[in-house]
Amino acid sequence: MKNFIQKTAAPLFFFMCLLVGCNSDDSLQLMDEEEFLTAKIDGVNLSVQGLDGLISCQKYLNHNGSMDLLLKVETTNGEGIEFRLANYLGNHAYVLSSNNFQDSWIMYRHTNGEWLNIKGNSQDLIEILEDDGNYLTGRFSFQGHNGTYLSQKHISEGNFKVKFDF
Repeated sequence: MKNFIQKTAAPLFFFMCLLVGCNSDDSLQLMDEEEFLTAKIDGVNLSVQGLDGLISCQKYLNHNGSMDLLLKVETTNGEGIEFRLANYLGNHAYVLSSNNFQDSWIMYRHTNGEWLNIKGNSQDLIEILEDDGNYLTGRFSFQGHNGTYLSQKHISEGNFKVKFDF
């Protein structure tokens, strides 16, 4: 009997534990929690995944006592998107030319310069679709201006899902 337990029952029990412990939803949940940012910079794709870039997102109290949001996403070669939403309200469409959000900004950064949104442009938009306290999901588009080189870049089809820093 002892020989039967060692050779048959123990491996069978171990195999059953493996089957019960694995769930087909595990990989879907991992995919759902993945951080990313994608956009088109003058029609060229920019994509940053959580594992191959720097992603940082945090809320903080500003000097007026209201909440601000700061997001920074950067590839390993220094290309990225960064924005600050002053007077952060959660799920909302933030038109950066609005007086309510005049201290807000969004920027595209590359090794050869920075392109900041142009104040007063009603097309500059950051929309927060979901803020569940752990992850932030949204989309953005803006016209970036570089004052040093007097050049512009059109950033469109921006989407992101990032985890808050704690």
